[in-house]
Amino acid sequence: MTDTNSSKELNAGGYLATYFYRVPKKNHNAISQNLKKFIPWFVRNGVRLEYYHLAGKDTQETIESANASGMFIMVNITKTLAAEDEDIWMELQYFRDQNHRKEVYAKMMSDKSLEPLGKEFMGLISHGGNLITGMFNRLEQ
Repeated sequence: MTDTNSSKELNAGGYLATYFYRVPKKNHNAISQNLKKFIPWFVRNGVRLEYYHLAGKDTQETIESANASGMFIMVNITKTLAAEDEDIWMELQYFRDQNHRKEVYAKMMSDKSLEPLGKEFMGLISHGGNLITGMFNRLEQ
């Protein structure tokens, strides 16, 4: 997760890109360092970026508490993503709107300086795994 002042100053935006990916536990420190290197690029392009890794014990405690109350409505995300021996990471990219996302992604795809980081990232995530993604519009209040 980013806690830099410049990241906090960016607006939350009305358009959110989410990514989930699995990472072998042995790559935890390496992926943490790799992800941090992407932050300045996104911030320079007006995107708030946050990373989280699954708090597995807390997740299971929440599920067991709900089950004990008779609410059998929760499933552990590790089962859904088939990640028993891996960490699950979540990336949140906050954009002003859909056009902002398109502009930033086009710039990212043409920025050769990001290629080494991207290749390193792909080498650290679980092989055969996919990035699970979704784009979300904010609920208007």
